[in-house]
Amino acid sequence: ARLTERVPALLSAAATVGSVSVIAESVGTVSSADDLRTLATTVRGRISETAAVVVLAAEVGGKAAVIVATTAAAREAGVKAGELARAASAVLGGGGGGKDDLAQGGGADPSAIPAAIEAVLAQVRH
Repeated sequence: ARLTERVPALLSAAATVGSVSVIAESVGTVSSADDLRTLATTVRGRISETAAVVVLAAEVGGKAAVIVATTAAAREAGVKAGELARAASAVLGGGGGGKDDLAQGGGADPSAIPAAIEAVLAQVRH
């Protein structure tokens, strides 16, 4: 339940990058990638009417995990979650991918999370 309390703060952290709204945050340590995915999809649900991408990273069991969720309008604008998850994972030293609407990635190095988020933002700007 504690993670969902963070939804309002995450929503207020949205920034416009190119033609889409981006919420890209590290949420610290979470117990599982499932929890991180639930948080990302919950945030996306609140902004589903807009062109938006949600990128949440966290430390899970000493490793880095990233979840990327996109809204329909963001996908129409060419933003694909799988591509963004791969960009993050490349920085984190791991693998990732998934569908255009929801994707997961990660790697061994949680200290690289800020750089991974930057890599995703750079990809969205293209």
